[in-house]
Amino acid sequence: MPAIHRNITFQRLVSDAWQFIRSQRMVVGQTGRPFQRSRKYVEMDITYRCNLRCRNCNRSCTQLPSRQDMPTEQVDRFIRESIAADAPWERVRLLGGEPTLHPDFFAILDILRTYRDMHRPGLRIVLCTNGAGGRVRQVLDRLPDDIVIKNTYKSSAPRLFRPFNVAPVDQRRYRFADFSCGCRIISDCGLGVTPLGYYPCAIAGGIDRVFGFGIGRKHLPPPEDELRDQMDVFCRLCGHFGFAWPVKQASMSPVWKRAYQLAGNRGV
Repeated sequence: MPAIHRNITFQRLVSDAWQFIRSQRMVVGQTGRPFQRSRKYVEMDITYRCNLRCRNCNRSCTQLPSRQDMPTEQVDRFIRESIAADAPWERVRLLGGEPTLHPDFFAILDILRTYRDMHRPGLRIVLCTNGAGGRVRQVLDRLPDDIVIKNTYKSSAPRLFRPFNVAPVDQRRYRFADFSCGCRIISDCGLGVTPLGYYPCAIAGGIDRVFGFGIGRKHLPPPEDELRDQMDVFCRLCGHFGFAWPVKQASMSPVWKRAYQLAGNRGV
């Protein structure tokens, strides 16, 4: 079995602590914003379906389950806009939820592979999967060899995670933070393409699903669009902003408790 991908490492904890320091308004005023949204990488949340109920899911698949899928027409539109903009994508990751549960998963894969073969020969297409359950493994067994698999081999056993549902806006230590800085996720992971539109990261799209701001870009952002307005909204709600000790027990701050209750009332 390949090595299990882990999101919690000592190096990443150090990076998180550094980004907390760099996002303070006094520091930003002297050195500028530390993170830029990616022009090379894309993360596509093609579904919010999931076969696991991981604590603290940063797409809220446990806290607010959904069967929402990205239509193949939206994937086609992303490809058309990327071709028109001559977007220099180097990597596209497919995520969710559990992306292999999308009912048109292989159709989406064919769209991306055709785009790669005809327009971006060096493009890496990466499938991010939990690797759990017979249905998921059946899909993995059918994947062509040119698809990279990033498998977390998850199960029902809890792992260490960042407390995603503890919003910085609910914590005093972030009172001097510039939330429009974003975090390393926007640079390292890439532009978020979700059923609700385009975001500086796919996590922001998952937050928008819960809070219902409806501010995802409807078309591929041009290179000069830094998406700072979205970062200012979503990063103040995201437990990945700044630094937090990893935990195994889920925590939830007041703003998230209210958001899930209201989203449930809306029938999200």
